[in-house]
Amino acid sequence: MNILIIDDHQLFAESLKMLLQNLDSSMTIACTQSASETIEHLKNTHTHPDLIILDVNLPGINGFSLMHRFQSLDIWSPVLILSATESPSIIKTAIESGATGFIAKSCNSASLVNAINTVMRGEIYTPNTTYQSDNKDSPSSEDGFSHITNRQKEILHLLAQGLINKQIASELGISANTVKAHLYEIFRSLNVRNRTSAVKVALRQGLINQL
Repeated sequence: MNILIIDDHQLFAESLKMLLQNLDSSMTIACTQSASETIEHLKNTHTHPDLIILDVNLPGINGFSLMHRFQSLDIWSPVLILSATESPSIIKTAIESGATGFIAKSCNSASLVNAINTVMRGEIYTPNTTYQSDNKDSPSSEDGFSHITNRQKEILHLLAQGLINKQIASELGISANTVKAHLYEIFRSLNVRNRTSAVKVALRQGLINQL
Protein backbone atom coordinates (compact mmCIF):
# COMPACT_ATOMS: atom_id res chain seq x y z
CA MET A 1 0.00 0.00 0.00
CA ASN A 2 1.26 3.46 -0.93
CA ILE A 3 0.47 6.08 1.75
CA LEU A 4 1.14 9.82 1.84
CA ILE A 5 1.20 11.50 5.29
CA ILE A 6 0.71 15.29 5.22
CA ASP A 7 1.52 16.91 8.56
CA ASP A 8 3.67 19.93 9.40
CA HIS A 9 4.76 18.39 12.71
CA GLN A 10 7.72 16.34 11.51
CA LEU A 11 8.15 14.35 14.69
CA PHE A 12 4.50 13.27 14.67
CA ALA A 13 4.60 12.39 10.96
CA GLU A 14 7.78 10.33 11.34
CA SER A 15 6.37 8.56 14.40
CA LEU A 16 3.19 7.74 12.50
CA LYS A 17 5.24 6.48 9.55
CA MET A 18 7.30 4.25 11.85
CA LEU A 19 4.17 2.90 13.53
CA LEU A 20 2.54 2.00 10.22
CA GLN A 21 5.68 0.37 8.84
CA ASN A 22 6.04 -1.67 12.02
CA LEU A 23 2.48 -2.87 11.54
CA ASP A 24 2.99 -3.65 7.85
CA SER A 25 6.51 -3.59 6.43
CA SER A 26 5.15 -3.74 2.86
CA MET A 27 3.75 -0.20 3.12
CA THR A 28 5.47 2.53 1.11
CA ILE A 29 5.07 5.79 3.04
CA ALA A 30 6.04 9.33 2.09
CA CYS A 31 5.71 12.45 4.26
CA THR A 32 5.18 16.08 3.26
CA GLN A 33 4.81 19.12 5.52
CA SER A 34 3.02 21.78 3.45
CA ALA A 35 0.54 22.25 0.62
CA SER A 36 3.21 23.29 -1.87
CA GLU A 37 5.46 20.35 -1.00
CA THR A 38 2.49 18.01 -1.26
CA ILE A 39 1.38 19.25 -4.69
CA GLU A 40 4.96 19.05 -5.97
CA HIS A 41 5.29 15.51 -4.62
CA LEU A 42 2.02 14.40 -6.25
CA LYS A 43 2.95 15.96 -9.59
CA ASN A 44 6.29 14.15 -9.59
CA THR A 45 5.00 10.69 -8.71
CA HIS A 46 3.85 8.27 -11.39
CA THR A 47 1.01 6.81 -9.34
CA HIS A 48 -1.33 8.46 -6.88
CA PRO A 49 -1.32 7.28 -3.25
CA ASP A 50 -3.67 4.51 -2.23
CA LEU A 51 -4.40 6.61 0.87
CA ILE A 52 -3.69 10.18 2.00
CA ILE A 53 -3.53 10.87 5.75
CA LEU A 54 -4.02 14.61 6.10
CA ASP A 55 -3.64 16.92 9.09
CA VAL A 56 -6.52 19.39 9.00
CA ASN A 57 -4.32 22.26 10.26
CA LEU A 58 -1.46 23.04 7.88
CA PRO A 59 0.57 26.26 7.63
CA GLY A 60 -1.14 28.72 5.33
CA ILE A 61 -3.97 26.43 4.25
CA ASN A 62 -6.86 24.46 5.67
CA GLY A 63 -6.70 20.72 5.07
CA PHE A 64 -10.19 20.83 3.57
CA SER A 65 -9.05 23.42 1.03
CA LEU A 66 -6.11 21.22 0.12
CA MET A 67 -8.52 18.36 -0.61
CA HIS A 68 -10.26 20.59 -3.17
CA ARG A 69 -6.85 21.21 -4.74
CA PHE A 70 -6.43 17.46 -5.08
CA GLN A 71 -9.72 17.18 -6.94
CA SER A 72 -8.80 20.01 -9.32
CA LEU A 73 -5.64 18.03 -10.14
CA ASP A 74 -7.74 14.89 -10.74
CA ILE A 75 -6.31 13.19 -7.64
CA TRP A 76 -9.07 11.09 -6.08
CA SER A 77 -7.13 9.12 -3.49
CA PRO A 78 -9.17 8.45 -0.33
CA VAL A 79 -8.34 10.95 2.43
CA LEU A 80 -8.24 10.17 6.15
CA ILE A 81 -8.34 13.42 8.11
CA LEU A 82 -6.21 13.79 11.24
CA SER A 83 -7.08 16.36 13.89
CA ALA A 84 -6.11 17.19 17.46
CA THR A 85 -9.73 18.27 17.99
CA GLU A 86 -12.38 15.56 17.98
CA SER A 87 -15.60 17.53 17.68
CA PRO A 88 -18.76 16.53 15.80
CA SER A 89 -18.68 19.77 13.77
CA ILE A 90 -15.15 19.13 12.48
CA ILE A 91 -15.95 15.50 11.68
CA LYS A 92 -19.10 16.58 9.83
CA THR A 93 -17.13 19.17 7.85
CA ALA A 94 -14.46 16.60 7.01
CA ILE A 95 -16.92 14.10 5.58
CA GLU A 96 -18.96 16.73 3.75
CA SER A 97 -15.73 18.14 2.26
CA GLY A 98 -14.93 14.79 0.70
CA ALA A 99 -12.81 13.01 3.31
CA THR A 100 -13.43 9.29 3.60
CA GLY A 101 -12.59 9.14 7.25
CA PHE A 102 -11.66 11.05 10.39
CA ILE A 103 -9.33 10.03 13.18
CA ALA A 104 -8.16 11.95 16.24
CA LYS A 105 -4.43 12.31 16.88
CA SER A 106 -5.06 10.97 20.37
CA CYS A 107 -6.31 7.61 19.06
CA ASN A 108 -4.51 4.34 19.72
CA SER A 109 -2.88 2.17 17.08
CA ALA A 110 -5.82 -0.25 16.94
CA SER A 111 -8.23 2.58 16.11
CA LEU A 112 -5.88 3.89 13.44
CA VAL A 113 -5.59 0.48 11.79
CA ASN A 114 -9.36 0.08 11.94
CA ALA A 115 -9.81 3.50 10.31
CA ILE A 116 -7.36 2.68 7.51
CA ASN A 117 -8.90 -0.73 6.85
CA THR A 118 -12.42 0.74 6.81
CA VAL A 119 -11.46 3.49 4.35
CA MET A 120 -9.59 1.07 2.10
CA ARG A 121 -12.70 -1.13 1.91
CA GLY A 122 -14.44 1.85 0.33
CA GLU A 123 -16.42 2.75 3.45
CA ILE A 124 -16.48 5.92 5.53
CA TYR A 125 -14.87 5.89 8.98
CA THR A 126 -15.74 8.18 11.88
CA PRO A 127 -15.28 7.62 15.63
CA ASN A 128 -18.19 5.65 17.07
CA THR A 129 -18.87 8.19 19.81
CA THR A 130 -19.04 11.25 17.58
CA TYR A 131 -20.60 12.29 14.31
CA GLN A 132 -23.05 9.83 12.84
CA SER A 133 -25.64 10.23 10.11
CA ASP A 134 -29.14 10.68 11.45
CA ASN A 135 -30.35 7.84 9.25
CA LYS A 136 -27.72 5.68 7.64
CA ASP A 137 -30.08 4.02 5.19
CA SER A 138 -31.92 7.12 3.92
CA PRO A 139 -30.88 10.03 1.71
CA SER A 140 -30.21 13.30 3.51
CA SER A 141 -32.78 15.09 1.38
CA GLU A 142 -35.24 14.44 -1.43
CA ASP A 143 -32.73 15.98 -3.81
CA GLY A 144 -30.10 13.41 -2.89
CA PHE A 145 -31.10 11.04 -5.70
CA SER A 146 -30.69 13.73 -8.37
CA HIS A 147 -26.93 13.72 -7.74
CA ILE A 148 -26.60 10.04 -8.70
CA THR A 149 -25.17 9.94 -12.22
CA ASN A 150 -25.66 7.18 -14.78
CA ARG A 151 -22.10 6.01 -14.15
CA GLN A 152 -22.81 5.81 -10.42
CA LYS A 153 -25.96 3.80 -11.12
CA GLU A 154 -23.80 1.38 -13.12
CA ILE A 155 -21.46 1.09 -10.15
CA LEU A 156 -24.38 0.52 -7.80
CA HIS A 157 -25.66 -2.23 -10.09
CA LEU A 158 -22.26 -3.95 -10.00
CA LEU A 159 -22.06 -3.49 -6.24
CA ALA A 160 -25.37 -5.30 -5.95
CA GLN A 161 -23.74 -8.20 -7.79
CA GLY A 162 -21.03 -8.35 -5.13
CA LEU A 163 -18.16 -7.08 -7.28
CA ILE A 164 -15.16 -5.47 -5.59
CA ASN A 165 -13.55 -2.20 -6.74
CA LYS A 166 -10.99 -3.80 -9.07
CA GLN A 167 -13.67 -5.91 -10.73
CA ILE A 168 -15.95 -2.89 -11.18
CA ALA A 169 -13.05 -0.92 -12.65
CA SER A 170 -12.31 -3.71 -15.13
CA GLU A 171 -15.98 -4.09 -16.06
CA LEU A 172 -16.41 -0.36 -16.74
CA GLY A 173 -12.96 0.33 -18.19
CA ILE A 174 -12.02 2.88 -15.53
CA SER A 175 -9.41 2.99 -12.78
CA ALA A 176 -9.93 1.61 -9.27
CA ASN A 177 -9.30 5.12 -7.89
CA THR A 178 -12.13 6.45 -10.06
CA VAL A 179 -14.41 3.74 -8.68
CA LYS A 180 -13.46 4.81 -5.14
CA ALA A 181 -14.22 8.44 -5.97
CA HIS A 182 -17.66 7.51 -7.30
CA LEU A 183 -18.35 5.37 -4.23
CA TYR A 184 -17.61 8.24 -1.88
CA GLU A 185 -19.97 10.49 -3.84
CA ILE A 186 -22.64 7.77 -3.76
CA PHE A 187 -22.27 7.33 0.00
CA ARG A 188 -22.66 11.06 0.60
CA SER A 189 -25.59 11.44 -1.79
CA LEU A 190 -27.47 8.54 -0.21
CA ASN A 191 -26.31 9.39 3.32
CA VAL A 192 -24.96 5.88 3.95
CA ARG A 193 -21.68 4.58 5.31
CA ASN A 194 -21.06 1.32 3.49
CA ARG A 195 -21.77 -0.69 0.36
CA THR A 196 -24.56 -2.80 1.82
CA SER A 197 -26.58 0.25 2.86
CA ALA A 198 -25.94 1.94 -0.50
CA VAL A 199 -27.33 -1.05 -2.40
CA LYS A 200 -30.28 -1.30 0.00
CA VAL A 201 -31.25 2.34 -0.56
CA ALA A 202 -30.66 2.12 -4.32
CA LEU A 203 -32.94 -0.90 -4.61
CA ARG A 204 -35.62 0.61 -2.39
CA GLN A 205 -35.68 3.86 -4.34
CA GLY A 206 -35.56 2.25 -7.78
CA LEU A 207 -32.12 3.58 -8.68
CA ILE A 208 -31.21 0.05 -9.70
CA ASN A 209 -33.36 -2.98 -10.43
CA GLN A 210 -33.64 -6.09 -8.28
CA LEU A 211 -31.32 -8.78 -9.61
